[in-house]
Amino acid sequence: MKAKHILTTAALAAMLVVPVSGHADLLFGVHGEVQYWQAENSGSFSQNPNPFSWGWDDEGATRVSLSLNHFVPFVPNVMIQKQWLESSGSTPHDFDLGIGNTVFQANANGSLQYNWDLAHDTYTLYYRFFDNSLVGFHFGVAAKRFTGEMEVTDGNTAFRSPIDETVPMAYLRLNAGLPFTGLSVRAQGYPVSVGDHEVYDVEASLRYEFLDSLVLDGAIQIGYRVFNVAFEDASGLYTDFEMKGPFASISLHF
Repeated sequence: MKAKHILTTAALAAMLVVPVSGHADLLFGVHGEVQYWQAENSGSFSQNPNPFSWGWDDEGATRVSLSLNHFVPFVPNVMIQKQWLESSGSTPHDFDLGIGNTVFQANANGSLQYNWDLAHDTYTLYYRFFDNSLVGFHFGVAAKRFTGEMEVTDGNTAFRSPIDETVPMAYLRLNAGLPFTGLSVRAQGYPVSVGDHEVYDVEASLRYEFLDSLVLDGAIQIGYRVFNVAFEDASGLYTDFEMKGPFASISLHF
């Protein structure tokens, strides 16, 4: 009886340490995902804490993700995301505008053209406390590395400022599935940032698993995503951007 109790205790401890997984991830798994996001863009930027408000075009954006899951206790899993994110706009040039040391003189017959590039890579280390077709819970830490720029021009004068910032963040994923249907709901993202900059990136989706086998799983998602970037003196820039809108994605799991 004593040996039986020891084995039972050891099994329970192993369940707490090793994440619960639905398929091959119990040992090793690779997940890839491509997301297309139709974002509605708004926000502002300047080189002072009271930025001018710009008007931005709504444009599509693409994100690719690759994650590696394994069975080794206490060692975090790894996910890398690459996000392309740009927008542009224009406004009548009937006012004087100064950005830093650059001054755009009013021109009643001209216009100001401007764009931003908030492309970034996200590196995430996370643990899977649960990960199966019925319930999932991931938690970890991440760093978003922004490598874009802001630009304004009137055809004669131009202002450009690069963005090179890394923002530490927390990562969270929750999902719940409906048995025997292939359907599940998921909420995930980066709800909290650390440091002077305020950044969050969260989404919610409905998933359908169209392929479920021992060697390959496939799922499609539709959902809604909100992304906010408020830089506080990042490479001399102050920003407050918000991007939000529906998305669709497809993922494969080997």
